[in-house]
Amino acid sequence: MNLHQNKIRIWSICIVASAVVHFLILFPLGKLGSYHFAKPVSPLQTVMVDLKGPSADTVSVKEPTAQKPTAAAKDTSETNEDASPATTAEAPADTPLKGTSLRKAESAIDRTATDMAKADAATSSKVLTNEMKLSAPLKRLPGNEIKPPLRTVGEFMATGWEKLTYQVSMFGLPVGIAVLEAKNERGDVWITLRVKSTSVLSSLYPVDDLVETRHIAGNFIVTKIKQQEGSFKSDRGFTLFLRDKSVFWIDNLRKRNLTEAIPNSEVLDILSGIYFLRNRQLKVGINESLQVYDSDTYSALPVEVVRREQISLPGFRKAETLVVKPLLKTDGIFKRTGEMLIWLTDDDNKVPVKVETHIALGKVSVELISAETKPQGESPVATLKNKK
Repeated sequence: MNLHQNKIRIWSICIVASAVVHFLILFPLGKLGSYHFAKPVSPLQTVMVDLKGPSADTVSVKEPTAQKPTAAAKDTSETNEDASPATTAEAPADTPLKGTSLRKAESAIDRTATDMAKADAATSSKVLTNEMKLSAPLKRLPGNEIKPPLRTVGEFMATGWEKLTYQVSMFGLPVGIAVLEAKNERGDVWITLRVKSTSVLSSLYPVDDLVETRHIAGNFIVTKIKQQEGSFKSDRGFTLFLRDKSVFWIDNLRKRNLTEAIPNSEVLDILSGIYFLRNRQLKVGINESLQVYDSDTYSALPVEVVRREQISLPGFRKAETLVVKPLLKTDGIFKRTGEMLIWLTDDDNKVPVKVETHIALGKVSVELISAETKPQGESPVATLKNKK
């Protein structure tokens, strides 16, 4: 019984002591005022975030002119000065936001960013449209002007158009046809050589060679070479950048390419070299020199002027010629195996009337059978047309 009374007495003392302690803690807090912990200490202030840096297209806005305060404004300002600091003071800008307030602020920032992006896109569209209207018609900027040509048409062609047709013979028998054509088209030089074997030879040793060269604005030379001679095939090309003194070469069959420097702006392809040589004053015993790019290789090409010779051509024709011997170090036009000789007419035109070289099957002779020319702006004229 005494034990039960002691427990009751202890619980009573604990309850009374707890009440006294709570009273002692809460009584001073009551003197300080009441608090609402669901609200922030400082009211949420408007947050302005500039998500876009300054740009050149930003339109400056003139600030409104300051006006003198009226009497009513003075009274209002005096009243505001007398107001309590607790109601007029703004929270510092770096006041941390928590909970619901932070989420609201983030939502406001997202909306502001979206509105700014839409406004910026609309402004950019208007600016672009106005620029297009103001710039029409477009004017060429000084930096984009076409530079004067390093090579001129007159260095390669004396006529507006020329077509030379040759008979290709082997062992004294005709085995193919070659056509060499050149034209001046709006200041660009186009040179094409096509060599095809006859149907009889094609069954044994097919030949189908195509070389195309174009001079663009006198500063670029673009050459394409496709060859099929027996089992040999190739598909190559290169572009000479004369002003940059460089060349880009590509082999389409072997999937190889390279870009390299060339020593100067005098480099030509083989076909252009032939036409350039025709405009030179050739003399027996005085060698000429060309600089050519062929078979992915640059080389200086000496040309020997060997002799003068009168030759017979198909159709019982005679021609006074100069015999020249280019000392080729590359494959050249044909996939040759020996030296090459070229017969040029001994006159101002220096038309190539005969070529001899060697290929895998033997000696090949190429003889002129037809020639047509056209001065610039005139109709074609047959200067030589005799077919066997």
